[in-house]
Amino acid sequence: MAHLEHSATTLQNPVTTPQQIQTLQVFNGGKPCGWLGQTATGFWFHYASNNPKQHWVSLLMPPRINFYQQAELFPVFSQHLGAPAGSEADALSQLHQLNGQQLGSLSFANPDNPVVTPPLRTPPRLAAGQRALIANPNTPLVRRPFADTLVHHSSTWPWVQTLQQLKKQGDPNNRLQALRWALQAQHNGEWVQHPRPDLAPYQQHLYGFEAVHAVLKQNPQQFQTLAENSNRFAQVLHEVARTYCKNFSAEIELLQKLLPFISRGQLQASLVYQQQAARTSRPIVLGLEYLPLK
Repeated sequence: MAHLEHSATTLQNPVTTPQQIQTLQVFNGGKPCGWLGQTATGFWFHYASNNPKQHWVSLLMPPRINFYQQAELFPVFSQHLGAPAGSEADALSQLHQLNGQQLGSLSFANPDNPVVTPPLRTPPRLAAGQRALIANPNTPLVRRPFADTLVHHSSTWPWVQTLQQLKKQGDPNNRLQALRWALQAQHNGEWVQHPRPDLAPYQQHLYGFEAVHAVLKQNPQQFQTLAENSNRFAQVLHEVARTYCKNFSAEIELLQKLLPFISRGQLQASLVYQQQAARTSRPIVLGLEYLPLK
């Protein structure tokens, strides 16, 4: 692969100096799917295969185009950072450090040092506002490299209970993908734990996530500016639901109850799509999901 020739790792002191990564290998559902790299002019992503029917890494990056390049980090990757990177130079390093904590089916490895660190089996001590990912030791071996459960500080339990009530009010028959994780959340002493929403409860299909601001081709700052205009914001999100979601009437009813929390930055709205077999032309959008940002 020609683009791998650009990869480099700077490690002046292996003990004290963090790695500066310029190329990451990207995995989709645990299988190698391509490479994400950085140059002086921006970022590139290259699918490992020319097969136009392979699994998509993003709704905005279909594999019928094999190579993508732009100045800013692609939204499907930048949304996993949670907060803006300290600089564009360390974005890939942050993705590598956060590996196992992202949503959806994507994971990352440094091809120059492909060491996989297993997730924590038990959560560390958490301060208010902190969260961590742990792996369920009872899951099948094929799933053990992935974190199955998200844990929050105990102080988040009232917030999760609020989301549970909003879910029951806006989706009483539990027809929607949204907030099912909240219904399964449990309060266990020092922390609140709930399953990752990208895991199907029984068949454990891997889902893809696309933040709504990315679907609108906006950065988080542009999206926040839009959110400050409450009427326009509601219209735009309703139109997203109508365009992509099968049960759009129910999606809009729940969305209406969650709008204040989305506009204040407490929740992130994302489209969820199922990774389909190679014979299908594109992923199937399952609906909207909402996750706490803090």
